[in-house]
Amino acid sequence: MGIQYMKRIVLLSVLMMLVACCHSQENRKNRKEAEKFKANAEYYCGESGECKNLQKADDAAVTSLLEAIFNDKTLQCLYFADSDSDNDEQRTRALVTFRDQLKKQSTDLVLNDANGSAKVFRYISKADFSQMCAQREKTIINYIAEGRCAEENLKYGVALRYYYWALMLCYSHPNGANLYYQYDNLNSYPTSKWLHRHIDDVLNSIAIQPRRQEKAGDNEFILQITNGHDGLEGLDFSYNNGNGLAKGYTQNGLSYIKMVDSDMSEVAISIDLENKTIVKGFDSEVYAIIDKLDEQIYFPSARKVVNIEKAKKIKSLDDVKTHSDTKVGAELERSELFVNAMSSPHAEYAKVMNDIEKILSKKGDRKADELEPYFTPEGMTLMRKLLSYGKVGVVGKPTYYFIDFRDEVICRAIPMRFDFSHNVSFLRDIVFRFDPKTKKVKSIAFRNSDITESQIFNKELWSKDARLTLINFLEDYQTAYALQRKDYLQQVYSESALIVVGSVLKETKKSDNFRMKQEVKIKYDTLSKSQYLTRLNRVFDNNEFVNLSFSNTNFNTVSGKQNVIGVQLRQEYFSSSYSDVGYLFLMVDLRDKLPVIHVRTWQPNETPVNELIDNTSFIFQ
Repeated sequence: MGIQYMKRIVLLSVLMMLVACCHSQENRKNRKEAEKFKANAEYYCGESGECKNLQKADDAAVTSLLEAIFNDKTLQCLYFADSDSDNDEQRTRALVTFRDQLKKQSTDLVLNDANGSAKVFRYISKADFSQMCAQREKTIINYIAEGRCAEENLKYGVALRYYYWALMLCYSHPNGANLYYQYDNLNSYPTSKWLHRHIDDVLNSIAIQPRRQEKAGDNEFILQITNGHDGLEGLDFSYNNGNGLAKGYTQNGLSYIKMVDSDMSEVAISIDLENKTIVKGFDSEVYAIIDKLDEQIYFPSARKVVNIEKAKKIKSLDDVKTHSDTKVGAELERSELFVNAMSSPHAEYAKVMNDIEKILSKKGDRKADELEPYFTPEGMTLMRKLLSYGKVGVVGKPTYYFIDFRDEVICRAIPMRFDFSHNVSFLRDIVFRFDPKTKKVKSIAFRNSDITESQIFNKELWSKDARLTLINFLEDYQTAYALQRKDYLQQVYSESALIVVGSVLKETKKSDNFRMKQEVKIKYDTLSKSQYLTRLNRVFDNNEFVNLSFSNTNFNTVSGKQNVIGVQLRQEYFSSSYSDVGYLFLMVDLRDKLPVIHVRTWQPNETPVNELIDNTSFIFQ
């Protein structure tokens, strides 16, 4: 036993010596490799000192690699003009936003890991680092494109958000001063300067006019927010109400503010450009970059002083609507005329709506009990859900339009405000649908935006009935997500529904010569109805709110079936934990009383236009 034991000890010692020898040989080989890369001007290199362990040595090597890039004077950073930090500190922060990517995409060589000491060398080719910078520049260009699209559709809040994020990315780019943006087919301009100027131009074009409704309180005001002609969408702002900062939000060119100090003659409006709450859920990488830069770009034009003492009195919200002679303005005006032509007076329903409006305007938690006599049991179930959707309030004095449609009377609409935690709020118009037999409200829904409605109502080749059917369906669809109508979603999706969900994959490829490239791929998952609804229920359970918004609406028949419609929309999804933008396609069978969804696909915003799914992608038999 003694001899066998000694043999094992000797064998183990020999093995340990062999491992140490192999490590030593590998480290010597790595040191030779490192010297080659140090001597090659086409590479950035970083090397740690002697550290206690490999993790600390690797972190130090990444820091050293960043310093090497910092010292490359061919890279021209942008600097914040009004910053408290000097240029070197700003440059360092800009490069630090690449730290995580550098750690993933640079190559490490262990130079020493023996006797409680560790040393690491890292390198990346300048071509590969340029590729990383090019990917950030691509994001900047994409954000500008998104902003211009939103601006054309009067979504100035969304446009400014994208422009501001793009500008912050310019400041995080190591070569930000040398980026150029081609804003038309002939001209290009330094990207950061174009963004500065354009953001300022957009802000200067925004006009805010105070209005006071005849029956409103002395401290309550409607703000008419336009570009001089058309009402704007999605502008978030803060203002001093005489007791501190309050939040304001814009829908269809209108917002609502309430002052605490009745002696104030004017109010300062500060338009939110950064939208940190939204970017955190929308693009975590951009949020991290903005957070690490720890700077804000000040635009004096984002501050508007409004003289509320001279607020013009109006009878209804319709009195403040104006439209330009642009294409979008003309479409909005035609849409309004279409609604007016369908409307008819209903004194009995108007009285009910006035009563409902008064109850909703009250303070306190007993609104549901007072509202119950005006609703059917099904309608009251929805109203209770609505009352629990944040803190609810009525905005201004509405004008009601009643439309007779099939077996219901549609009332458009009460503008309402929904406040949530973390200073998040929405303004949404609520549509009420009456049962003509009982004269009670049988359902409620979130109305689509003016822009979305105009895109549907202006499809003159479609019958009035078909257009209203689609409007009703989209209202119910977005409301089902907002109010977590699990029963409706269970009914509206066909048992054999095809549900496709796309997600973006970013792959990093490495070839033999260490050249790296990041490619965007889109992965598609096909879910059954039960899988999709289970996933959706988890979303509902984990979020305080879910809010959908549609634009760029296109629709047509599928396979020539008159009431089977393919609807393609650009969907903005915003919840308390996550945000995204993408393309939604729904194949909806409208032949029965309750619509049936046979196909639902969602594709990320990065999807090429020629790969977007539409009504021609399927055959319906």
